[in-house]
Amino acid sequence: MLDLAIIGSGPAALTAAIYAVRVGLKTTVFEKNRFGGTLPDIADLANFPGFQGPGATLAQTLHDQAIAQGAKLEYGTCTNIHPLTIDGATVEAKNILIATGSEPLPLSVPTKSPISYCALCDGPLYQNKNIVVVGGGNSAVSGAIHLAKIVKQLTLVSRSPLRADTAFIKELKSLKNITIRENFPATTEFLDSFDGVFVFIGHRPATTFLPPEILDEKGYIITDHHHRTSIPHLLAAGDVRSGTIKQVITAAADGAAAIVNLINH
Repeated sequence: MLDLAIIGSGPAALTAAIYAVRVGLKTTVFEKNRFGGTLPDIADLANFPGFQGPGATLAQTLHDQAIAQGAKLEYGTCTNIHPLTIDGATVEAKNILIATGSEPLPLSVPTKSPISYCALCDGPLYQNKNIVVVGGGNSAVSGAIHLAKIVKQLTLVSRSPLRADTAFIKELKSLKNITIRENFPATTEFLDSFDGVFVFIGHRPATTFLPPEILDEKGYIITDHHHRTSIPHLLAAGDVRSGTIKQVITAAADGAAAIVNLINH
């Protein structure tokens, strides 16, 4: 019997694991894909206090710290929470924390060009090629900055004005091999003209395995101010929770707060 099962392994989940084991809770983190959530996709994490560098480095540090503190980290896909089911097997836990974060929104425009949602993962495949980045937020602009160092020519298109941080936009515009097209809805014909398409148009919550009564209209988990859902002993933290601002620093803080609330309330 676990005191706490954590579903997901991003900054909220791993911070929660660190806090939980330090107060004596028998804790296991279950991850279906890769540890770190979307952190490994960030080429340069520049707005996390006390750390700047590849998101993968911070992800590895959190992973190692959670293990060092005594948490168990296991691969497994959660398909149900009542009972808690991981890879078809029932797991007994007194409390469950959902910290599954979000997943990339898929491109709705069909294209024959290869599509990627990860600049770090697939960027090296496009050395000296012409690519297009779709999106206008921090993920798109920071991804474009990383990719511009690899590819021959890069075009960034956004359906609206760029929404990224001013510092990111300034760096983007300083690069010589980038063309920026704002207020530009990309068409199939346009996308087909590139060697590859990198998509950063937002995220959706990874909550398809959860009962709809605890989700808001966008699929995010509804909680009270103690991080509790309407289902007893089921909590949520991080980007998957309704009303959060979807930043690494706030996700980590949310994971810590969830455990403090679990212990004190």
